[in-house]
Amino acid sequence: MSEAAEKLKPVLAALSPEDRAELGRFLADLPDADAGELADEWDEEYVAELNRRLADLDSGKDPGVPAEEVFRRLREKYG
Repeated sequence: MSEAAEKLKPVLAALSPEDRAELGRFLADLPDADAGELADEWDEEYVAELNRRLADLDSGKDPGVPAEEVFRRLREKYG
């Protein structure tokens, strides 16, 4: 298992059973493409937008939304 996956384990273990189930469904639905293949598909504008959003989060300009809130909204909308 990758180092990144190992780091996620305690964070994921702290999720509610409902959130873990939702995340499991999300992961099961992902294509089996290699991360390198996916990166090749991203164009420069997409990467620039991701970097802008990450910078906004890092700087505090965008406080973000807690995962619990995101999952709650998704359950309300699609549940």
